[in-house]
Amino acid sequence: MLADSQRYEGKRQEVEAWLTRMETRLARMGAVGHTADVLEAQLREQKSYHAELHQYKHHIELFNQLTQKLIAVYQQDDTTRVKKLTETVNQRYNNLNTSIINRGKLLHSAMNSLHNLDRSLDKFLAWLSEAESSLECLEAEADRLGGRRDPAALRQPSLQLKVGAPPPPPSCSVLRTTAART
Repeated sequence: MLADSQRYEGKRQEVEAWLTRMETRLARMGAVGHTADVLEAQLREQKSYHAELHQYKHHIELFNQLTQKLIAVYQQDDTTRVKKLTETVNQRYNNLNTSIINRGKLLHSAMNSLHNLDRSLDKFLAWLSEAESSLECLEAEADRLGGRRDPAALRQPSLQLKVGAPPPPPSCSVLRTTAART
């Protein structure tokens, strides 16, 4: 019985020391970043941590087998303490696993949000470029017309710009044709 107890205690101390190191490492992981480079580094760190957690699962299973053996062999003795310590170890391991999975989800969500923001900014910049082109055409046409500006012809493109995402802006030649009709 003494040898089994010592083997159990040694394995428990080994597992608990590893769990403490992993809990400390998880606690040191910073808040989810806001830039692509920080998020990529955090994703690498998260994957490395999760891989180490998964690799150590074998030790947790061995510890559980050792516990079951002790409980089975020493049925007549009070094994409540052994059961409670094993439950605590399993709970700590499960908490680490759940925490790192949730952190991975947060990191992926932040990365997706960042990519969506980039796409939205690209669309906005494209629209802004089109609007700038349209305004340049309007200014050129106004300069060409000199003093006789037709408010109705110049109002139509500017109304399109206010709507949001207008159809492609008319080319300068379309504006000249509109202005010439008036």
